[in-house]
Amino acid sequence: MNFTTKSHYAVNALADLEYLSANDSPVALRDIATRQGINHTYLEQLFRKLRIAGIVKSVRGRNGGYVYAANPNTISIKEIMEAVEENLDSTNCSGTATCHFGSRCNSHKLWDDLNNVVDNFLSEISILDLVEKPKRPHIMLKEIQS
Repeated sequence: MNFTTKSHYAVNALADLEYLSANDSPVALRDIATRQGINHTYLEQLFRKLRIAGIVKSVRGRNGGYVYAANPNTISIKEIMEAVEENLDSTNCSGTATCHFGSRCNSHKLWDDLNNVVDNFLSEISILDLVEKPKRPHIMLKEIQS
């Protein structure tokens, strides 16, 4: 599992899309790029993938830009990361249990369990959660210590 700038940029840009959108009006990528300090061309590439995944849609014309293709409350962080082709697998074998010369390695279950925890965690947080509750932690300290 190696989270890259693709995920960070995509999640932040989509949170900004919600923040900048007034009455569901389209938001220009240049506005998001400026606010986030992201290269406009790179952001276009990410939004192309997000559009193909059905997360956003483009609106053409003078006041065009991007809007959500679905309710942001239903779009999980996991969906966003998968849309920008983030590898969410922490095993060395992509879950096939062939990590140690064709058979299961001693630590396979550990990494597979981590995959499940991360998968569940990222599936439960919507992009709207980031906008509406930015100061509340997503993981309570008690959960970490348990």
